[in-house]
Amino acid sequence: MVHHNSVVIAVCCVIIILYGGLTMSLYSRVIDCRELPLSPSLSQSRLQRATRALGETVVHRILCFALYLLGVNRRAIGEALGIPPETAKSIVKAVGKEGLQALEDRRHRVSDFLPQTPVALSPVSLSLTREHIIVDFGAKDRQLQIPRQNERQVRVVLLSLLNNRLLPKDQVAEAIGLSVAHTSALSQRLHSEGIAALIDKRHGQQSDYRITPEVKAELVQQFAVDVITRGKISGEAISEELQDRCQLTVPARTVRHHLARMGLGKIKQSLPELVAAVKKTSAISS
Repeated sequence: MVHHNSVVIAVCCVIIILYGGLTMSLYSRVIDCRELPLSPSLSQSRLQRATRALGETVVHRILCFALYLLGVNRRAIGEALGIPPETAKSIVKAVGKEGLQALEDRRHRVSDFLPQTPVALSPVSLSLTREHIIVDFGAKDRQLQIPRQNERQVRVVLLSLLNNRLLPKDQVAEAIGLSVAHTSALSQRLHSEGIAALIDKRHGQQSDYRITPEVKAELVQQFAVDVITRGKISGEAISEELQDRCQLTVPARTVRHHLARMGLGKIKQSLPELVAAVKKTSAISS
């Protein structure tokens, strides 16, 4: 048990130090503990209140440091508090080096004593892989992965983030395969009408976007032909050409959807230049 005299002196000393109750000239002199009126009952009740407010670990360290300030040697501090002298030495050293933070329980992730510095959060970002749409919320292990095949889920999540200004329109538009204008209109409808706004009520919608790998290959081939020969593309033109050349019925909006999902829109400018460069190189080498 801690001696009641030491406890009262320690608590008084800490209160004086923390709240500035003494001037430099007063607390620079040695305090004679024998001159102080001590009350074991008051000490016990004050310790209990302090423990409830600060926790046993904090109170224990305060007492240790206060006794050190009063001139008690570390061995005597250890004996009074029931701790090894080396532990008392470590507490004193830590408080002298780190200040109030050293009095706290190190298992706490943040300090209860010191003002907290606001943590700068990274902005929400969006990335696309072959199989997933990935939303990164800017914190460790805080990513949301949505399978690309779950198109309605992708739209609900991304449009909701757009409506809350967490993602920009152009990134969301690219991810869901729509124009920026269409994406903006759809996000407004989702806000006002709910998920029902994302259900296309036109006949055939449920199977419209589903095409086989063979059809997709023809779509890519036609895209390449149009870009190289005409320097431009359109969903309507590719849809008509697939019908004429392959007798394949692929709606224009389905064409646009798959071109966007495959990222082909990004190479419609560079592909003709690449083909021209290859032709030029071949002609020179021959």
